[in-house]
Amino acid sequence: MQPQAHMPFVLQVSQLTMQIKSLLESDFNYVEVEGEVSGFIHHNSGHIYFNLKDEHATLACTFFRYNARNNPIKLQNGDKIIAKGNISVFPPRGTYNLNVIKCTYSGIGDLKAQYEALKKSLEERNYFCKNKPLPRFPKRIILLTSQTSAALQDMIKVASHRFCLCEFILIDTLTQGREAKYSIAKNLAYADGLHADILVLARGGGSIEDLWSFNEMEVLEAIFACKTPVVSAIGHEIDYLLSDYVADVRAPTPSAAMEIILCDKDNLMAQLCDMESLATHKILAHIAQKQAILKHIAQSLEILNPLHIITQHKTTLQTLKQRLCDSILWFYTQKKNMLSQQYERLELAKPTQRLLTIRTNLESLVKKLDTQFMLFIEQKADTAKQLQLLLHNITMHILIKKRAMLPTNLHDSIRYATKQKRLILDNLTAMLHTLQPSKKAQNGFAQILKDNKLIQVCDLKDGDIVEIIDSSGTRNARILP
Repeated sequence: MQPQAHMPFVLQVSQLTMQIKSLLESDFNYVEVEGEVSGFIHHNSGHIYFNLKDEHATLACTFFRYNARNNPIKLQNGDKIIAKGNISVFPPRGTYNLNVIKCTYSGIGDLKAQYEALKKSLEERNYFCKNKPLPRFPKRIILLTSQTSAALQDMIKVASHRFCLCEFILIDTLTQGREAKYSIAKNLAYADGLHADILVLARGGGSIEDLWSFNEMEVLEAIFACKTPVVSAIGHEIDYLLSDYVADVRAPTPSAAMEIILCDKDNLMAQLCDMESLATHKILAHIAQKQAILKHIAQSLEILNPLHIITQHKTTLQTLKQRLCDSILWFYTQKKNMLSQQYERLELAKPTQRLLTIRTNLESLVKKLDTQFMLFIEQKADTAKQLQLLLHNITMHILIKKRAMLPTNLHDSIRYATKQKRLILDNLTAMLHTLQPSKKAQNGFAQILKDNKLIQVCDLKDGDIVEIIDSSGTRNARILP
């Protein structure tokens, strides 16, 4: 009998995976691994996922939330760290990774150091000063990305829901690998000559190594040389490449680039509706204003119509004519009444009758005045005689007394003084006779009467009518101004 062959023991995938899991997790229960951080992702759950790499290998790492929360450092791509933890196997995928418990800095990674040095050099050479504005409504947009990339599909999807009245041109471009920088630089130079409105350089997310082509000097110089505005839409929002700084505009993601470049058609339609309503309102208001102005001009033209003006002047002329007739009639009536009054006053003031009355009154007054004056003169003469006699008696009495007291020659002096006083008394008597009114009338003096009453010259006013009377007759006179 032939010996029966030994059948090998066949393991199931899960069995092998579990054996590997048991072996790895027991042998690598605690390890410390040094490497450079790449592909850093901070999940919404709080867990952190990244890769540790060196020149030859990459290790997936998981930093759970409860460990990451107490970690003293904040990780980012390019950091060179020492990760402390244990190896674990994920059986459903047959992969292993490092569960990080704690990590510390080991130094800055080579790529990060190269990135910072190149960034500083470009900043000193003013490569970051491009800021050409993007047109609000671009007509031609050139997309530089891989035609098989998810970034292209995302941009097409977003663009289809936004402003669509523009032309898109795709230039298939390598975005990863050794030849990517040359492809990007060549296609940028070519696209800049197509007279587009915007150039979009796009790529999806990835590790720092995957995105490093956009930090290459060839790409940066090509972006800087473009006369067309360039939008850099590389990776995720947390990824900052040097192309973002050199380009005119940085977009956090390719999808966000389309949102920045293209207007939202719904918002645009709403704005257009608002503008239409505003324009309609303003046009209607403008028409209403012009109609009011036109109506005012029509009314002005109607007012300025020659026939209307002639009618107005005719009406005004009739009114003025009637007013003139009324004024003439009133003036005539007033003057007629004044003439009647003057005529009556003239009748009352006829010279003949009035002169006779005045002459009679004057003669009576003269006689009365002469009588009164003679009586006054006689009274004054009697008084003077009595005073003279009294003075003579007193004087004689005094003289007799004084004569007895004075020498003989004083008697002659007193006699001479008495003779002088007598002469003075005679002169005063003659003056009284001279001032008699009847004598004055005979010597050229006249009296002034107004309304049959004596009046002083100082009481007369301009235009007064007076009568001048003397011994020869009576005259009427008017006081001139």
